[in-house]
Amino acid sequence: MDDTGILILHGFAGDTEDVRLLADYMEQRGYAVGCPLLAGHGKTKGELRMSTYRDWIASAEQAYLRLSKRCRRVIAVGFSMGGLLAVNLWNYGFSGIVTVNTPVYYWNFKQVTVNLSKDFGGYAKKYCRASGASSLISFIEFQKLLTKTKPMFGNLTSRALIIQAMDDDTVHYKSADYIYHRVCAEKTICRLPHGGHMVFHSSSGQKVCEEVENFVKMIG
Repeated sequence: MDDTGILILHGFAGDTEDVRLLADYMEQRGYAVGCPLLAGHGKTKGELRMSTYRDWIASAEQAYLRLSKRCRRVIAVGFSMGGLLAVNLWNYGFSGIVTVNTPVYYWNFKQVTVNLSKDFGGYAKKYCRASGASSLISFIEFQKLLTKTKPMFGNLTSRALIIQAMDDDTVHYKSADYIYHRVCAEKTICRLPHGGHMVFHSSSGQKVCEEVENFVKMIG
C-alpha cells in the first residue's frame, strides 16, 4: 500500500489536461495520483449538458474511494470547480485539501477589462470560447453545486492550502478570502501575482506544483 495518494480534480467544462502538469509532477515524485475525468466532461457540450452536479460529485467520490484503497492517506487538490467537489468529500476525513482558483465569486470584471485593453483580439476570442464551452443548463448545475458547497467550508477539519492567482479573470480573488475565513482547520493562503485562471498552463504553474508538494510534505 502506498503511503500518500493525491486526488486531483479538474474544473467545470474542462478536462484532465487542465491539471496534467500537477499530476505528472506529483507522480514523478513517487506519489500515487488519482486524476479522474468528471462525468460529462472532456467530450461534447451535449454530453456535459446531460450530466448534473451530483454526477460530478460522484465522479470525485469514486476516484477518492479507489485511491483510498491504495493509500494510507489521501490529500485532495481541486482546481477551480474541482475545489468545490473536494469540499463535498469532507466527511471522508482526507488528510489535507488544496484549492486552486476555486470559485465562490466568479468573473473579475476589472481584470477582464485589463486583459481586453492589453490584447482585445486575443482575449475577446478567449471569452467567446469560454462562453460557448457550456450551456445554460450546465451552468445552472454549477451554480447548484456552488450553493450547496459554500456552507461546507466550515466543516473542513483537515489542513488546508488555498491558492489564488490575483490576476484570475474567471474567479474573483476574493473567493480565496471567503474560503480562508470559513475553514476552521489549520490553513494557509498563497496569493500568486500572476497566472490567470488556467494557472497550470502559465509561468506560475511550476510554483503551484511546488507549493502543493511542500504542503504534502508538511502534513507528512
